[in-house]
Amino acid sequence: MTKFLLSLLLCLPIFADSAKPNIIVIMVDDMGWAGISSFDNKYYKTPGIDRMAVEGMKLTDFHSNGVVCSPTRAALMTGRYQQRSGCDVVINADPKHPDHVRGIRDEEWTFPEAMKSADYATAVFGKWHIGYKAEFHPMNHGFDEFVGFISGNIDAQSHYDRMSTFDWWQARELKDEKGHHSDLITEHSLDFIERNKEKPFFLYVAHGTPHSPFQARGSKIQRGPNKGQVPAWAPKIEYSKTPGDDNWLMKHFTLPVDEGVNRILDKLVELKIDKNTIVWFLSDNGAAKGNHSHSENTRGAKGSMYEGGHRVPALVWAPGRIKAGSVSDQTMMTFDITASSIKAAGVAIPANHQLDGVDIHPTVFNNKKLNERTLIWENGKGSGALRKGPWKLVVNKKKQELYNLADDHKESKNLAQSMPELIKELSEEYQTILNEISKNAPYSEIK
Repeated sequence: MTKFLLSLLLCLPIFADSAKPNIIVIMVDDMGWAGISSFDNKYYKTPGIDRMAVEGMKLTDFHSNGVVCSPTRAALMTGRYQQRSGCDVVINADPKHPDHVRGIRDEEWTFPEAMKSADYATAVFGKWHIGYKAEFHPMNHGFDEFVGFISGNIDAQSHYDRMSTFDWWQARELKDEKGHHSDLITEHSLDFIERNKEKPFFLYVAHGTPHSPFQARGSKIQRGPNKGQVPAWAPKIEYSKTPGDDNWLMKHFTLPVDEGVNRILDKLVELKIDKNTIVWFLSDNGAAKGNHSHSENTRGAKGSMYEGGHRVPALVWAPGRIKAGSVSDQTMMTFDITASSIKAAGVAIPANHQLDGVDIHPTVFNNKKLNERTLIWENGKGSGALRKGPWKLVVNKKKQELYNLADDHKESKNLAQSMPELIKELSEEYQTILNEISKNAPYSEIK
């Protein structure tokens, strides 16, 4: 009888219709496994983010959809492979670059639009990076509120992008406010939570850390008319550098985000809405050069089709739903968060519309194994990868590599020559999937 009741409970919906869960997605920028101490950071502690692992679940086989910024963000916003929206490459800040014109088009059914249809309040604070043109503004895609930057990265202090263009938006207006970008993103997030505590909300907290330029709260401005100056409003903090330790700046660049995550969790508890809120933490791709978040346990880094390019630190926090301190080794991707959240909100998917992500809530809440599926990555330039079970196919223009991640998570033993039949099978499957998700994709004329 006990087994019968347990099986019945596992078959019941995870959420009651009367209690749609709040959804918060916290995405950091260019952080590899060594970015936080609950994964492989041995240089300094990140207690605020680690709290999500202590009180929630650590996801050890979680992957970004892309190996660079824009593609993963497009996949999160659509729940689909980024190739379908034509945002499979970095959307370039330079107006003269061909890829500057790309962005999420009006035809796309987006994550925030889905949540708004279920009466959710929606907001994004921080980095957008999926369209510079006015038509691609986040408030044209279902977000009620936006404060942050359109570009791929900005000066944390002056809020100028790499093209020396001022890029701090408050709603639809370019309007500055004093503060380090990480702190501003946190403050706006806390205010949004407070104002929407009585209704369901979807909040996308899109940090610019630890993407370059690397700046602590008291660092000098690196871009814009006041380059070389320390902002008058910046705290006068002495950052001590430990001899031989190159991570001191990254520590003080990362800790504002860490403190912000902790403050968000505290706010949810204070408002007594923590048990009806699901918080995700993840990175948009692997470690970038110079930010010291690359882990010795993953090969490659940002831009690479090896694990270091897309296996990212990820956590999920949902008090009362997740066993504290649990770990999942199931293979998941960014767009799964979208599909899971839309289902939890009770949103019906439009007819003839395909989501590529799957519902992973039964896995994180009920420890249910995911059905085996084939996943791919592709950079729009001829390189890619495929994952099927433990097998990892790496596709380059000149060669193909094969790894068994169950035995070789560092991808050190290429099995391609010894397993030609499997290479052939996986290569054909990779090409079939790529052809399907790229069919009729926008912006194909500029590839």
